[in-house]
Amino acid sequence: MRPLIGVRRDQGQRYLLLTIASFAVTVMAVRVYLDMAGYPKVGGGGLHVAHLLWGGLLLVVAALLLQLFVGRRALTLSAVTAGVGVGLFIDEVGKFITESNDYFFAPAAPIIYGGILLLILIWFVLRRDTVPSVPEATQGAIEALRDLADGRLSRRERDRAVERLRAVGASAGGSDLPAELLELLTSPDTDDRLRQPGWLTSGEAGRIFRRLMPDLLERIIIRIGLLLSMLDALTGMFLALLLLVSNVTTLPVPEGPIEYPQETIWIIGLMAVWIVVGTANGVALVLSLFGHHRRGMAIAQYAVLLGLVAGGLLNTYISQLGALSGVLLQLILLLLIIDQRTRLAASAVAESDPPAAQSQPATG
Repeated sequence: MRPLIGVRRDQGQRYLLLTIASFAVTVMAVRVYLDMAGYPKVGGGGLHVAHLLWGGLLLVVAALLLQLFVGRRALTLSAVTAGVGVGLFIDEVGKFITESNDYFFAPAAPIIYGGILLLILIWFVLRRDTVPSVPEATQGAIEALRDLADGRLSRRERDRAVERLRAVGASAGGSDLPAELLELLTSPDTDDRLRQPGWLTSGEAGRIFRRLMPDLLERIIIRIGLLLSMLDALTGMFLALLLLVSNVTTLPVPEGPIEYPQETIWIIGLMAVWIVVGTANGVALVLSLFGHHRRGMAIAQYAVLLGLVAGGLLNTYISQLGALSGVLLQLILLLLIIDQRTRLAASAVAESDPPAAQSQPATG
């Protein structure tokens, strides 16, 4: 059956990650700049140019790039432009969900944060490597040939397209196209036209990171993060009990144009999330220290994700810009935990595969 929209693009998660990163950086940069500049208005005499308009223009540019150009460079530029455009666009969401066009509407920050989280969730789903279908492997090979025609195909990218074609070779269903594409990609003429992979796509960035961050150091940093999360849980428990016992229903808010919620129920809800996350991270820390590191990292990953989702949404509502530092620290911890689980998986594969020399039958 023909796909309704189209087949999944090979390594499409890379472009989505660029969109997410440029989206998040744009929103943070705009909010920090406007806060430092006193929230100026561009224009005068009744004219106000909202940066939402520039975001819409960039979204049009991102769409046109894909309609008018082919190749990975166009995809990369489109992904970054789309991220900046949607960041500028959604930053003014408060004006369009209130009757008073209130940019400082308190729920605007968690709405923006929720948009980023939704994209991250999609990225988590897409990043899982699965066995491609015949159309997916075929389209990936065609894209590789486009890059070859532009002189931008690296050996690493060519080899990936070849591996995917070979993986679906038996299920091609009588179609000659995958075999023809495979012949083209493995021909001597193609070998002569391949370029050296870039610093990032060659894996050099990952190798540098692992040299700067050896496994032991990464484990120590992760365990310190889990310990701090436990301390947050204890602090949250103390503050929640204090608010409940004191019967305080409203809190003072900082002066300025930004709206902050005054009801203590939001603070208590955030403390409850901290308690759950910190307790789970405490369990993960104990498991990691006492010989069950793999299981501990699995629990920690889901606990930190819960903190980023539920805790981050509440924190951005309560603290607005003040939540950014905590969110960034949790994100760094999550990325380190994911990398640690990747290293553990690679180590398990290496241990399960016997050395090639031992697998060879004896001769002579």
